[in-house]
Formats: sequence, C-alpha cells, structure tokens
Amino acid sequence: MFPTYDMFCPATTERVSVVFDTVLGLPIHALVVHGVVVLLPLMAIITAVVAFVPRWRAAAAWPVVVIDAGMVAMTFVARQSGLALQARLGGQIAQEHAAIGRNLIWFALAMFLASLVVAVMRRSQRATMGAVLASVAGVFVIWWTVRVGHTGADALWKGIVAATNK
Repeated sequence: MFPTYDMFCPATTERVSVVFDTVLGLPIHALVVHGVVVLLPLMAIITAVVAFVPRWRAAAAWPVVVIDAGMVAMTFVARQSGLALQARLGGQIAQEHAAIGRNLIWFALAMFLASLVVAVMRRSQRATMGAVLASVAGVFVIWWTVRVGHTGADALWKGIVAATNK
C-alpha cells in the first residue's frame, strides 16, 4: 500500500513502512495509541447505546458507522506504527503486546460491521438483533483493548516504576 519500505521488524519478520515511523521526532505509535485506547472503547459504548435507543438509532446510526470506520483506520495506524517502533527498538520489545495487539483490528472491524448492521436495520422489526450484535462486539472490543493497552503499559512502565523510590 505504501511504496517506501526500508525497515524490517525481526520479531515479526514483516517489512515496515517508514510512513508510520515518526512525526516531529516522536514515534507515531505513542501518539496514536492513546486515541485508540480511549476512543475505541468509547465508540463501543456509543455504538451499543445508539443501537438500543430507537430515536437515537434513527438519527445517529450512519454517523456511528462512519466514526467506527475511522476507528478501524486508527487501529490500523496504531498497529503499523507499533511495528515501526518495534523495528526501531530492535524487535524484542513488548513481544506479548505486539502479539495480541496485532488482533485488535479484527475486533474494531467487528464493531464496525455490527454498527453497519444496526444502520441498515435501523427501521426494521429486527433492529434489536443488530443492537445485541453491537453490544456483543462492544464488549469484546473493550475487553481486547484493555488487554492490549495493559500489556503495552506493562512493557513500558513496569521496569521504570520498579526502579523508582517508593
């Protein structure tokens, strides 16, 4: 997708695009990941609420689909920038975080598809089915996002906190 590849991440044996490496000298991953950790669970809750409230479903279903699509894109950028950061740091950093973080995009995609079902079925007699689907997807999105975020924070901060005065 991006023509300029010049880094290789030995931990994953993937080539990494420099597009996702740094911005203004800072790792893009450190900037984007905060948006994913906050906004993805928030959109999971909003998606479920909009799905269950008929008046909100009629008015907000399609905007929620668009925002959920944006969350899939943001999750993709977080993953790619994480690979770039891992390649920059030698490939052995945050192995567990990288392993489970790789799958977060599938959960974001499931939430997007659930919101699409809600939008398409928003005036149908079966709208409750879409709401249940959105809720289940939302629970899994929140659960997996917390797992990924925790392993990333643990990899970065555990040693630093242990080395500080109590």
